[in-house]
Amino acid sequence: MRACFIDTWAYLALANRRDAGHEIAIEVDRFLAEEGWTAVTSDWVLDETVTQLHLLAGARVVTRFLDDLDAQLQVKQLLLLNVSTPRFDAAIKQFRALAPKVPRLSLTDCTSFALMTELEVRWAFTADRHFYAAGPRIGPLVTLVDGAFTFRPPVA
Repeated sequence: MRACFIDTWAYLALANRRDAGHEIAIEVDRFLAEEGWTAVTSDWVLDETVTQLHLLAGARVVTRFLDDLDAQLQVKQLLLLNVSTPRFDAAIKQFRALAPKVPRLSLTDCTSFALMTELEVRWAFTADRHFYAAGPRIGPLVTLVDGAFTFRPPVA
């Protein structure tokens, strides 16, 4: 299975036309769909996304996002993972190792790293620089170079 982990960055960029990453997020989303990649995310990423969308855009945007999410789950276009106790423990271990070296690291990112490592998912649909800190087996698809977002297509 060719899987790509969908991070909060991607959901926020896709949902907000004014986001600096919106156009590149549309391009990446289209590429992943056309190439048959399986979308994977977590309950923690969705919590973070819904909270941010509500703060930034309001209830109407969140409701539309949740409706779209439900539709994707119904037709199995998205695999939603639960951060169980063992996964949480792995995330805490990773957070403890990375936090002294990586400013502003979130525990949610570490849960994503733990899930990606467990499931051997190499690519993340994100421009979040913290995904570079996760190690050589995890990489973001979008990078910010000289103020411009660029898409690096994944290798299966």
